[in-house]
Amino acid sequence: MRNKKITMSIDIAMTVLLPMLMAYSLIGEQFHEIIGTAVFVLFVLHHIANRAWHRSLFRGRYTLRRAVQTALNLLLLVFLIAQPVSGILLSKHLYTWIQPAGISANARGIHLLLAYWGFVLMCIHAGTHLLTPAAKLQRKAKHIRLPVTAAWGILSLYGCYAFGKRQLADYLFRRSAFVFFDFSEPRLYFFLDYIAVMMLFALLGMFLAAGLNRMHTQKRTRREDRIK
Repeated sequence: MRNKKITMSIDIAMTVLLPMLMAYSLIGEQFHEIIGTAVFVLFVLHHIANRAWHRSLFRGRYTLRRAVQTALNLLLLVFLIAQPVSGILLSKHLYTWIQPAGISANARGIHLLLAYWGFVLMCIHAGTHLLTPAAKLQRKAKHIRLPVTAAWGILSLYGCYAFGKRQLADYLFRRSAFVFFDFSEPRLYFFLDYIAVMMLFALLGMFLAAGLNRMHTQKRTRREDRIK
């Protein structure tokens, strides 16, 4: 129970810091580096808390569900190691003592690409793990099921609009080498848009997990029917 509470606290802290990390110029480069360092430390702690997953990688049989989830986790692991490395190479405040010559331009493009794909993958990853808690909430608190589902759906729909408004596709597919920030708008609007996008991709993660679970159940049912 204690380990679950620690893991949950780490995950909540990472979730809270993620939209702040995406603000970059809006919060200042030094604060961005501080938050980036904090997120990386939390990421390391997250993997220490979930070390049983690493030990089980080469054990047991890989179903489609397990293979997809493992591939997603490993891809996210690579991104969240490469992303801070590229960020350190660009550092102007905390890590100025690590400044290899002649790589800043390449590192900037790589860091931008990793940042946005890491953002998307983290949200999908979180969504795949929200399916079980959501099912428990659905069973135990039926009176709030409809308003929670409606609110999440509305925010996710707005997340589709915010995804386009913030030009995230351009950053994900390197159609833009620089991120545009509107310094005239209230910071709150930026964070609300990114939170809505986070909820959108978390919902996609839940759909992915639900689909994999359904396929796994159907396959197991067919196998049991053949045995009978």
